[in-house]
Amino acid sequence: MISIALSSFLISVLFFIALLFLVHKERRLGRRFFGVKIRTYIDQKLVVWGRKTAEGFDHFSKYIIQLNLHYSIHSILRMLLKVIIKFYTFFENRLEQNRKKAKQLRSEKRQLSEMNHLQQMTVHREDTALTPAQKEKLKERNLEGKY
Repeated sequence: MISIALSSFLISVLFFIALLFLVHKERRLGRRFFGVKIRTYIDQKLVVWGRKTAEGFDHFSKYIIQLNLHYSIHSILRMLLKVIIKFYTFFENRLEQNRKKAKQLRSEKRQLSEMNHLQQMTVHREDTALTPAQKEKLKERNLEGKY
């Protein structure tokens, strides 16, 4: 088993060295020695395949970079929108609390002002009220027709 593996390895190495020597000679002379048509056809197909692979890789990498940039900007904008929404909600709640508090203070002020006005009227009435003797005198004057 080991002898088969070793002999296969040696044959592969010798074949590889022979190919390297053949390619070296062909390059030095500038022409191919055998299988010219098939090797030219395979070379053309490999060139086309390599070009398409390179173009595909370039397109794919550019698309991936563009897509990642798009998603990054989208994520940043979404985060910014959430921050703006939180600020808006915070200030809207504060504004609503201030409205309620202002409405409550206005109603309390109105109540106090009405009570003060009524109290002021009562106090003024008591301060300027006629004594019973003055009332009697005013009554007599009115009955006599003297003002």
